[in-house]
Amino acid sequence: MSTSTNPPAATESEEPPTFVFPEEPLGLPADTGFGYFQGKPNDVVGPDNRFHIQAKLGVGTNSSVWLAKDSQLDRYVALKILTGHASQLNAGKVLRELAVHKRLASLPADESKHCSRLITHFTLKGIEEDGEHLCLALELERATLESVWNAQNVKFYPIPIVKRILRHVLHGMAALHKCGVVHTDIKPDNIMISLAPSWSDETVSAWLRDHPPRAYGPCQSLYKVVTDAIVTEEFPTPSVEDLEMCDFKVTDLSNAQELDDQTTDNITPLTLRAPEVVLGGPWDETVDIWTFGCLVFTFLTSAPLFPDRIHPIHHCFLRSDVDPNNTDDIQVDHLLWMMMVMTDQRFPPAVLSLYPNSPEYFESNGDMKRFNTIARRPLELCIQDTGCPASQEDVAGAVSLMRRCLQFNPSARPSAKELLQDPWLIDTSL
Repeated sequence: MSTSTNPPAATESEEPPTFVFPEEPLGLPADTGFGYFQGKPNDVVGPDNRFHIQAKLGVGTNSSVWLAKDSQLDRYVALKILTGHASQLNAGKVLRELAVHKRLASLPADESKHCSRLITHFTLKGIEEDGEHLCLALELERATLESVWNAQNVKFYPIPIVKRILRHVLHGMAALHKCGVVHTDIKPDNIMISLAPSWSDETVSAWLRDHPPRAYGPCQSLYKVVTDAIVTEEFPTPSVEDLEMCDFKVTDLSNAQELDDQTTDNITPLTLRAPEVVLGGPWDETVDIWTFGCLVFTFLTSAPLFPDRIHPIHHCFLRSDVDPNNTDDIQVDHLLWMMMVMTDQRFPPAVLSLYPNSPEYFESNGDMKRFNTIARRPLELCIQDTGCPASQEDVAGAVSLMRRCLQFNPSARPSAKELLQDPWLIDTSL
């Protein structure tokens, strides 16, 4: 992975500089939106030098994640080190990652075992203009579901594995919702697979011996040449057989929102976004339920329920004055249209009148401004279109579960706890 970045703003007469980094953009100040941790394996950090950094495990928009040995607990942990910028946003309560973790920590361990668990936290002074780093010591997990899918290249997983993932995600959602938190960003990349039962601390130690730290060559940053850019190392991908026994956990709470003090309405990737959020209305924890309904389809078929681009086959449904080639202009219209096509629901004019964004997409009588016809494509046929080999019974069960979640009326959606009793999932062991 490489990152191309154009910080910070140049004067009017100058073009902004462009830097290309092998992974995270190191050496860019926190006040320009960056401030990544500039560390390396063998660094010792934290109060009483508690954490001995061993390897880099990954990079995200707001942090880098490191494998560390916790000398107090004598075991390996994941050390998530936020950028100086993200740390400032947490301190100002614009982001709530630490606050959300503290809420989760108030629950019994068995209730929150399908969520990322905080062990401790501390701040670390960054070098140069990186700012202070908020550091979260978390339970160590093995891989994201997204990375496993990409590595295994398995299109259709066995139904018992699909049900196991869905149940564990629901347990994680139920825990978050119980303590007044909405995740807002549940997706395969934010679902982790546990180390157990096939990995132990001894296995991690052996893996470290086989994967000594590696660094990239020097690269130019804003004020200096970076010489300590560390290569991310990944644990081996679990096998399909491993997935039958592993625990799955909802992770990455960097975009989570506290229900009693929401800070933004810009939540959830568009194709997983609940209709009330798309239309600018009020929202609550039921937005996670809508997202879950979309993910049932994805876990079953390895395909998204709602595409991010309009398919040419749908051009004939557009009004004559709409240019189908300007796909960015009609992306949201197409999403709302697909919601109605696949769920066989409509937005009543009285409801649309309550949503601020509705006039952009709908006439006052409820007709769409850019689509002239609402077709119907049942979810059963959508699953069939993917080639999914699931039995008719499993397709019917999955579709029933999806329809419960994909209700336009948020109050009609069941809670995560109620969904755990869904007939299609109830017979699945934990």
